Amino acid sequence: MRRGVHRGRVALLAVVVSSMMLTVLGRLWYLQVVSGPYYARAAADSRLRTVPLPAPWGRILAADGRPLTADALVGRGGLETWYRADLAGRAGVRELAVDSRGTVTRVLGERGPQPGNTLTTSVDPRIQRLAEQALAVVAAKAGRESTGAVVVLETSTGRVIALAGHAGRETHGGAMGLDTESLSGASGALIAQRAPGSAHAITAAGAAAAFGFGRRTGIDLPNEATGYIPDSVHPEHGPAAGQGEVLVTPLQLATAYAAAVNGGTLFSPRLAMAVVRPDGTVVRTIAPPAAGRVAASPETMRGIRHTLAAISSRGSALDVHGGPGTSWSACYVPAETPRYVVVVVSSRAGGHAADSAARTMREGIPRLSTTRGT
Repeated sequence: MRRGVHRGRVALLAVVVSSMMLTVLGRLWYLQVVSGPYYARAAADSRLRTVPLPAPWGRILAADGRPLTADALVGRGGLETWYRADLAGRAGVRELAVDSRGTVTRVLGERGPQPGNTLTTSVDPRIQRLAEQALAVVAAKAGRESTGAVVVLETSTGRVIALAGHAGRETHGGAMGLDTESLSGASGALIAQRAPGSAHAITAAGAAAAFGFGRRTGIDLPNEATGYIPDSVHPEHGPAAGQGEVLVTPLQLATAYAAAVNGGTLFSPRLAMAVVRPDGTVVRTIAPPAAGRVAASPETMRGIRHTLAAISSRGSALDVHGGPGTSWSACYVPAETPRYVVVVVSSRAGGHAADSAARTMREGIPRLSTTRGT
């Protein structure tokens, strides 16, 4: 009898012990097999740190190979935005081992950052500086409320040689119809939409749309405006008079003037010339594409060229009023064999302010060219 009871107790104990062992083994299996990857990752995370290594941005160079310092062209809202993919580079990474307190114990590995590419431009820094100085003189005479812009294009290629703007102290766009948060420096040449006055006479003998008015030029800068050409205009304020509802940007007017002397090609202007890797190899070259041809007769084009060249050769610019408080000026440099077209617009600076700035450009550019030996 006792022997049977003893055997029963032993069997019960064996069952209990076996159950406990199975429970422990089951838990171990769960921790090792099912939850193992989770705990492995948690352990790794507790002793590894990944540190990003920012990539140096590529440089933006002027035509002379020096860094371009015109902030309005380079910074936010400028070339850095348009060519971000080329300039940004690729960030690197560094893996560090740390202890339980977060102290770095050693570097486990590193992939260095890849610098961004270099962007070369057609901006002549001396002509750019001359444009900025011309606007500064106008602003100094007219006061802080004045606004203005200067555009210089190479007539045969559509390349941008200089692009400058003065935003004044506008708070809600004001005289030039601009959002001054966007009007940082040269952007005034892209988004200032004003009635162009008699500077619009270039299209008096042809359709304004044929000269690119009413649509973006496609320049490699953001925030460009389209301008505006109405479907119909009042007879007393027709587009040939340059008044009424017709609105153009300085850049649109410059491309139209360039087309008048280059055979009728409307270029989509470009500031950039090439994207270059850090090792000096060229990723790609950038040329202003032809955006269209001016559908005007040869006689019309010759008449326009003769009129504008005659104005420039007399030592003046086409100086006009583009509406209340706004003036435009346009000229070729040099007048006899136009290499550049210069367009100036000024608002709240007096009726002849643009002519003053244009005269500075017309007289100053040849001196700079002589200094360069070109």
